[in-house]
Amino acid sequence: MGYFMREHDIFIGTMLEQLNLRFAPEPDCPDPRDDLSGGIRLMAQLQKEFKLFKKGRTFAASARALNLMPYNRSVANRWLTLLAALAKHGSSRAGENGSEAIVNALIENLAQAQPLPVFFTSHNMAGKKVADSQVLISRGRPIHYLEQDYLVISLPMQSRQAAERMNKSS
Repeated sequence: MGYFMREHDIFIGTMLEQLNLRFAPEPDCPDPRDDLSGGIRLMAQLQKEFKLFKKGRTFAASARALNLMPYNRSVANRWLTLLAALAKHGSSRAGENGSEAIVNALIENLAQAQPLPVFFTSHNMAGKKVADSQVLISRGRPIHYLEQDYLVISLPMQSRQAAERMNKSS
């Protein structure tokens, strides 16, 4: 999805990291005086109170409400365009487009008594049409130095060059 970010594609990693921090596991030793130390526990509380993720609402809209975007308006607008485009992709969840799959997986996860932290990543869709590249949702241990299960959400992305080559061949 460097295609959407254009010259701002270097910020994709930062945006994924911002998502990963917001949905991170709880610290091993949270301050007992703090009933919401952040990460996944805070997200579960926010979901319970405000329904930030809701069927029929796009993942892009929820990300915007949570201010999960860069401060630079140009970069933020492109990031939101990238997230909105996930609705054009399929998903590894039957009958759901990419945006619906992310929202529904987050709703289900955050409703659990012990929600899993969420890890956002990407995978290469180069050479595939949008309709043939899916948002992948699974459970796994994506960080080798943490013995922690996660809900893993992988976004299909490709370079600008790959998108241009594909558009020329169409």
